[in-house]
Amino acid sequence: MKSLTGQIVSLSLIVSLSIFFTGFAFAEKNTEIYKWTDKDGRVHYAARPGDDSAKKMHLGSRIFHDQKKTSQKTGTMKKDDERAKLCQDSKDTLAKYKKAPFLYRYDDELKQKVRLTDAENKETFLQAEKDVSYWCNPPQESESKK
Repeated sequence: MKSLTGQIVSLSLIVSLSIFFTGFAFAEKNTEIYKWTDKDGRVHYAARPGDDSAKKMHLGSRIFHDQKKTSQKTGTMKKDDERAKLCQDSKDTLAKYKKAPFLYRYDDELKQKVRLTDAENKETFLQAEKDVSYWCNPPQESESKK
């Protein structure tokens, strides 16, 4: 028979894993995620880029795909169609942020989600609005020639 402490730890682990996997079950396919590797070689995933090397990812069939690699492999999506999809994804992300009571980030040291501060929250919304503006407005002539 397990000790009371062992039972509590087991139950806590089961509840934690259930909550974790339930989050994935309800996650939308087009959720935007950024992936980067820090100076210590650890890979990070987050809703906003952690540094300049971060690559925008998306969840598709619960498998991460690099958007650039996906579009290069298929070769069937035209630039306008891809831009329209990214525009819609950006709008969806912003709408999710607005509906959420709180926004969180994962803290590696604490090994748990931490609620964003007001400044981080403001920065996250600002970046989401910039994404919508960038993807939903046609590129200027000078941008397309670069």
